[in-house]
Amino acid sequence: MKFGKLVSTFGAAAIGLSAMLATAQVASAEKSFKMASLGAASPTTTFSIAAIEILKKEFGYNIQLSTGSPATRQAVDAAKKDLDLFVTAVSINHFMKNGQKMYAKMDGAKELFSNLRGVLNYPLGPYQGVTWADSGIKSMADLKGKTIFTGPPSGAARTVVRQIIKGSTGYEPKKDYQEVNYDWSSALQAFQDRQVDVYFVPTSVPSPQITQLATIGKIRILGIPDSALDSEGMKAATSVAGRAFFTLPKGQYKNLVNETDVRLLGSIVGLGTTKWMSEEDVYNITKGIFTHSADLAQAAAWMKSITPETGLQQMNTPLHIGAYKYYKEAGIDVPDELIPPEAK
Repeated sequence: MKFGKLVSTFGAAAIGLSAMLATAQVASAEKSFKMASLGAASPTTTFSIAAIEILKKEFGYNIQLSTGSPATRQAVDAAKKDLDLFVTAVSINHFMKNGQKMYAKMDGAKELFSNLRGVLNYPLGPYQGVTWADSGIKSMADLKGKTIFTGPPSGAARTVVRQIIKGSTGYEPKKDYQEVNYDWSSALQAFQDRQVDVYFVPTSVPSPQITQLATIGKIRILGIPDSALDSEGMKAATSVAGRAFFTLPKGQYKNLVNETDVRLLGSIVGLGTTKWMSEEDVYNITKGIFTHSADLAQAAAWMKSITPETGLQQMNTPLHIGAYKYYKEAGIDVPDELIPPEAK
């Protein structure tokens, strides 16, 4: 081969290689996503990590997970294109869609909500109010004058816990008890250090973090009394979609001193995305998670409840068109209100 021809051949090969590398870089970028969950010990993080491992193995997706941001903030970040996958909640969807509660003073909240899409729902678990057995707090009535973590500031959990406390006792924050402004991780540490009297957290049953607390000392979980069920506060707490009562069995945790079963209030959350995600990617994400349900259950027993048949439970945001495609293929009846605008 002549030198000129050799150079020409190498030049063409180099151009071809450069084009292939550029294509590979674009493909890689298309498969990199930003995802958020709640606190490090939250069931949403357990789910997110398990899903990330499945999607990495199945499709090569590179998903960067951040933890600790309130779900109320995640919804706004996603609606502004700062997140691709996030924790959605039935109650938060309701508030954002209608410009209520934490979104009441936010300009354009309703318009931002229109950018969000659903993938699947799953149970977050009940709100469990934990106190040390030797704290002297034996019931909700004993919260008067106490220091309580009700959830991060401006988070949906704080709204729910306030309603639970008010419905059970009539107590109001600042007037009857003191709230602390921590994130989830800092609040857990403060409770362990006994700087907080009661630590409320929505979590699975059994909960790894409460199981861990029970190894430190004897604990009590505060339940909702029968007398509170007809109160206006409790009706307010249960009237929002996505909430239901849950019974925690006595003896659920080692060192749990409750002598009877405990009535708690639980919430439904889910995996959300945005209207900008591609149909192919969200279809892959939805199918990948549901077809690897055994991997989810292996990561945490409570996740065996995540199935196509339960994925739409109490969902109140339109599905992403990719998720919609999967549910139709799986033979799941999708209500009209969940059909994405892009499919109409």
